[in-house]
Amino acid sequence: MVSGFGPIRQLAFVVGDVVAAATQWAELYGAGPFTVYEVDIADTEYRGTPARMWARMALGQLGDQQIELIEPLDDSPSVYREFLDAGGTGVHHVCFWHDIDDAVDRLGADGSELVQRGVTSTGAGFAYVSGAGRLPYVEIVDPTAGDGAMATFFAAVAAAADGWDGSDPVRIRSR
Repeated sequence: MVSGFGPIRQLAFVVGDVVAAATQWAELYGAGPFTVYEVDIADTEYRGTPARMWARMALGQLGDQQIELIEPLDDSPSVYREFLDAGGTGVHHVCFWHDIDDAVDRLGADGSELVQRGVTSTGAGFAYVSGAGRLPYVEIVDPTAGDGAMATFFAAVAAAADGWDGSDPVRIRSR
């Protein structure tokens, strides 16, 4: 059970093209603006084996809900590639902001499996755990970990949506 983890902070979708998907989310649902960026984390563990996680992502807001769009950029085994290879695109995970070790232990005690875990370049950890039944993965992050850059970025994404007029819905962030 995820009781005690707080609200779902993010809904995430694996897509074939994040720019096209972000544009569609903005046009159809008024979500955004989306910040598009790339992650390349060479040192993660996927199903117990060292693995790389390389993807292009877009983060935006739909009201109070953060929307994440994910496009895997290579064929390396990862939680994203596994999902894409198993049947395409769609809801990939829900994300909670919580202590990672506590959440992984509690979800594991309920039968969920740790699928992928790593640390970003800013020192923020993340873990993906299998969802129960046909539910999507559960991601746990502590955005205040490391240098706090993840929390700052999440706050900037939310702030960009405050009073947003719909213009410039997809913003490409350079490295």
